[in-house]
Amino acid sequence: MTWSDWDKTLLALVMWREARGEGREGMRAVGHVVKNRVKFTEWDRVIAAKWQFSSMAAPGDPELILWPEAPDPVFETAMSLAEVIYSGEDPDNTNGATHYFNPNVVLPSWAATMTKVASIGHHDFYK
Repeated sequence: MTWSDWDKTLLALVMWREARGEGREGMRAVGHVVKNRVKFTEWDRVIAAKWQFSSMAAPGDPELILWPEAPDPVFETAMSLAEVIYSGEDPDNTNGATHYFNPNVVLPSWAATMTKVASIGHHDFYK
């Protein structure tokens, strides 16, 4: 396994944890948010940094302890998406978003300082 394989696996995991109920487009969107943030730092620093993606690093988040079990067709989709997002072969369906949230669950204070650029599934996307 290479470091880029590890990065793609982490990307698939965050997409699966954050948006597995949002379908292919929702998982793509989360993947592109990660990639858009990576422009400013490294993959693992984006994905595993505290409070960046709650399912990956927020203490008490119920998603934090979930792992896909084979066979999981949704995780397999996430892995396929991670490959093309990581390589730059997939167009960004978020219009450059670096943040997102589900407005039915939370309204973060940072949303007031950013521009909404997309709504995909149950999430609103901002940059």
